Amino acid sequence: MLTALLAAAEGVETPALQPVAGVTLLEHQVRRLVAAGVERLVLLTGEWPVTLAAPLGRLRADHIAIDAVRTLADAADRLAASPRVLLVAEGCLPDRALLDRLAAAAVPTIATLPDAPEHQDWERIDAQARWAGVALIDGSRVIEAASMLGEWDPVSTLLRRAVQEGAGRLMLDAPPLLAMDAGSAAAAEAGIIRGTREAHEGWAARWIEAPLVEWSLPLLFPRSIEPLWPGALAALLALGGGLAAVAGLRWGMLVPLLAAALLRLIGRRLSAVQARALPHAQIIARAGDAGLVLASLGLGLGLMRDTGQWGWLLLGALLPLEMMLTALQRRANAWGGGVGEPAWLARGDELPWTLLPVAVVGGWKAGLAGLCGYAAATLAFQLRRGWRLMR
Repeated sequence: MLTALLAAAEGVETPALQPVAGVTLLEHQVRRLVAAGVERLVLLTGEWPVTLAAPLGRLRADHIAIDAVRTLADAADRLAASPRVLLVAEGCLPDRALLDRLAAAAVPTIATLPDAPEHQDWERIDAQARWAGVALIDGSRVIEAASMLGEWDPVSTLLRRAVQEGAGRLMLDAPPLLAMDAGSAAAAEAGIIRGTREAHEGWAARWIEAPLVEWSLPLLFPRSIEPLWPGALAALLALGGGLAAVAGLRWGMLVPLLAAALLRLIGRRLSAVQARALPHAQIIARAGDAGLVLASLGLGLGLMRDTGQWGWLLLGALLPLEMMLTALQRRANAWGGGVGEPAWLARGDELPWTLLPVAVVGGWKAGLAGLCGYAAATLAFQLRRGWRLMR
């Protein structure tokens, strides 16, 4: 079982309670540790700050229990039987990759940084290295440290004992995020936002939506917006846009679909920032798909009424069929080992952004025909890719 020991300095000024991206730093630390497979968390608090109750309550609401203790001796009672304990420094926010590497290392192991001027905020452990804020130790060592602690800092004491035992070292190229005060918390917040960028995003999400989302997220953090709310609003707007298309309101269709795409990304990024699963993510995604299907059929139906040509309705039905076949082939390609898709491929969120300039310049007929051609080219690419993987 993997356990974690975190420290929070005494008093209300502890970095553990520093606001970062809408919640406390402690909540970010805990959620990242849980996502990395930590099953038990022990928080060393010293004198209990009253303000600690709120973040612990939010964590308990998500079924994350933390054992808060006042002294290292109390922590030792809980950690003695744990052969693998992740020690996390106050203010340090390690990413998932670092936690995974350290959890797989031999005990004891210390994450380190070169002793360079740019790393002066990190604790020096010898003439060549500084501690990067995370270490893997044996729980039995906590008992030994508690028995001789005196007035020493508990985390530094555990770290020094690991160094004296010749602990292995995991040298890092770049330090983890560190939030010790308001200034460093703002830098950590920007780093957290950058870290939630999705590698599989298409061109619209990457170059149009992402800048807007990253501008809006800091405005949402002080309001403690839950990821569910932008996701739920996106679902309603997508369905509303689809119904507007059936009613013949073409701009009433496109504008809500564009807003829904932005809100879906905001919900996903908020969820990633908080290291929490997006509630009802499948329902939100299905509502977005249903809105696009209704919009395509509604646009084709309206153009058929305008021109008297049933082929437009056929195109309106063909577009969602092409996208469905593309999604199935994409999954098959992923199972076959295909990775690294080009950004230009058609995805659900790309369709409204593609339709916008084409409809403005060439009209709605050109817009629907262009979307069908775009989806057909994407499907052909995926089929060709699947054939190559099979071979």
